Amino acid sequence: MEEHFINLRALQEIDTELKNLQERLADLPRRVEELKKAVTNAQVELEVKKKALPEQRKRYKLAEVELHATEEKIATYSVQLYSAKTNEQYKAFIKEIETQKKLKDEIEEKMIALMEEIDKLEKEIKELEKSVAEIEKETQSKLQVLEAEREELVKAISEREKRREDVARLLPPDILRRYERIRASKGGLAVATTENERCSGCLSPIPPQRILEIERQNRLYLCEACGRILLPAPNPKRTANK
Repeated sequence: MEEHFINLRALQEIDTELKNLQERLADLPRRVEELKKAVTNAQVELEVKKKALPEQRKRYKLAEVELHATEEKIATYSVQLYSAKTNEQYKAFIKEIETQKKLKDEIEEKMIALMEEIDKLEKEIKELEKSVAEIEKETQSKLQVLEAEREELVKAISEREKRREDVARLLPPDILRRYERIRASKGGLAVATTENERCSGCLSPIPPQRILEIERQNRLYLCEACGRILLPAPNPKRTANK
């Protein structure tokens, strides 16, 4: 029976390793997607800036046209001012000149703001292009690392699955069936140990007499609380009492 205990412990260790390896393998697509998403986000941000730049330049060109038209109106009204025949006409030309000058000031302020925005966009685009190139290069390198990790995980899983088959064959069919049934219902952990006089699986206390019986390894015992197979702790304290 002691040999069965050894094989059960080995089988549980292999299954625990397999579960961890399989979880890591299953998580790889998420990690890959996160890396690709970071690249996509950077590329989208760059594209938004690039699309905004020509729009701002177009607005600046339109403002230039408006400014030119306003300046022409100021010049025209200034000439007409001297040909005014009545005081009312003179005042009207003065009012139009003041209106156009005010509009000219507003357009010039808008052009200054647009030029600042254009300069800012050009600087941001240049920095983003550099950043995107670096992110793409770094991401490619990380993806290669993840691919290498995937290959290693697949290899490790295959090796442990082979070891599992070898160990499982050493167990009697009835013990193996019980182990598999418990493992399926307990999240992959079918075997627990009597660590510190408690079940290592659910931490329920185990009576001292039952621990002595388990350490004799004459038969299988299950935890009365969680139903897992109980094995002696790796370094049982009660060895002398066997």
